[in-house]
Amino acid sequence: MEATKAFADSAKADPIAVKNDFLHTPFMRAALPFINGGAAGMVATTVIQPIDMIKVRLQLAGEGVKTGPKPSPLSVTREIIAAGKVMDLYTGLSAGLLRQAVYTTARLGFFDTFMKKLTVRAKEKGTQIGFAERAAAGLSAGGLAAMIGNPADLALIRMQSDGLKPLAERKNYTSVIHALQSIAKSEGVGALWAGAAPTVVRAMALNFGQMVTLIVADYLGFITK
Repeated sequence: MEATKAFADSAKADPIAVKNDFLHTPFMRAALPFINGGAAGMVATTVIQPIDMIKVRLQLAGEGVKTGPKPSPLSVTREIIAAGKVMDLYTGLSAGLLRQAVYTTARLGFFDTFMKKLTVRAKEKGTQIGFAERAAAGLSAGGLAAMIGNPADLALIRMQSDGLKPLAERKNYTSVIHALQSIAKSEGVGALWAGAAPTVVRAMALNFGQMVTLIVADYLGFITK
C-alpha cells in the first residue's frame, strides 16, 4: 500500500517523469520496437488502402480474358465511385490493419531484438557485427513475421476479390474476423496458410534488400549518427 501511495504521489508531483520512467522499464524497452513498427504500418495501410484495392481489382479484372480493352486504374476507380460504393475502396481495411499489426510489428520487432542480441555478443567478444549476421537477422525476422501474418494477408486478398465474384458465389465478408472464421470453417485451419511459402520468401527478400540498402547508405555516409 505504501509503495502504491508513493507511486501515486510521485505521479501527481511529476507525471512526465513517471511517464518517462515507465517508457524506460525493461518491458517497454523490449516492446517499443514492436509497437512503433505496428503503429507505423497501420497508419500507412489506412492511407494507401484505396490504392491497394484498385491494384487487386486490376490484377483480377483481366483474369481469363485475352482480348478486349484492358481496365486502367482510373476506370476501376470511376466504376467503383459510379456504383455509389466509394467505401468499397476501403474493402479489407480491417484485414490490412490486422496484417500490419501482426506482420510489420513482428518484422521490425524481431529484427530489432535480434540486432540488440548480436550487438551485446559482439561487444562481449570485442568485435563488430558482420554482414552474415546482419543478413541472418534480417532474413529470420522477415520469414518469421510473414509466417505469423499469412492468415491476415490471405483474408485481405479474399475480402478485396470477393466483390468480383458472381453474387451467388460471394462470401460477403463483414470483417477480417468473419473472413478468417469462414475460411477456417469451410477449408480447414491449414488453409489460412495457403501461399505462405512465396509470402515468406518475398518478406525475406524485402528485409534483406532493405538491410543491404541501409548498410550501403551507412558506408557512403548518408546516415548520420
